Amino acid sequence: MSYYIDPNTQQMYYQAPAQSQQNATEPAAAAEPKVYAVPQNYAVHQAPPATSTFLGLDLGSATFWKGVILGTGVALLVTSETVQRAVVKTVSKGMAAASAGVEELKEKFEDAKAEVEAEASGKK
Repeated sequence: MSYYIDPNTQQMYYQAPAQSQQNATEPAAAAEPKVYAVPQNYAVHQAPPATSTFLGLDLGSATFWKGVILGTGVALLVTSETVQRAVVKTVSKGMAAASAGVEELKEKFEDAKAEVEAEASGKK
């Protein structure tokens, strides 16, 4: 099987080997080998791009550097006392609001229960 690139379109093609036996359905003129187009993203005999690695990490990768920046930012935020105080303050406010909401819900439930009992005793 041989590969070649069309100089006009830069499309890669491969040529299948000629068939030794001919089908009875194909005319004699079709005995020449068939040529097939290769998809554009198909890599043939290409070496992987050279990457700089350190301890198995791809230092040239954009994903690696995004992770480094994100990790650095998170580490700075977590170790900052100002940020820790703000997080604790926000969580405590949220818990206080949730607790107040639960207490309000309990009161409404008790009111509804008292109304049902009053209606039940009034109908007897």
